[in-house]
Amino acid sequence: MKMTAKITHRYFEFNPKNGADYYALISAKNKEEAINVYYRDISDRDDEPDTDCKELTSAEAWKKCQNADDVEGELSIEEKLEEFEGNGVILWPMELIQ
Repeated sequence: MKMTAKITHRYFEFNPKNGADYYALISAKNKEEAINVYYRDISDRDDEPDTDCKELTSAEAWKKCQNADDVEGELSIEEKLEEFEGNGVILWPMELIQ
């Protein structure tokens, strides 16, 4: 499937290798917004945000979404694309779901 939608978001990856508490892939307008979403929705710390993240291209982020396991069962490619085009947390750690 070829992506044809205009990309309106930027994608940021938080990784424990870079000092994050948990892995997360977040869609946001900018890095500051992504960090705020990470601390609001993912991190269990109340500290001031000090975690760094890596910006991914939309192609890199989409590949990670396609390869990610789906907790609720198999999502269709259309459902994954809908989540991918949304704003906010796209992928998060399994520990937070269970």
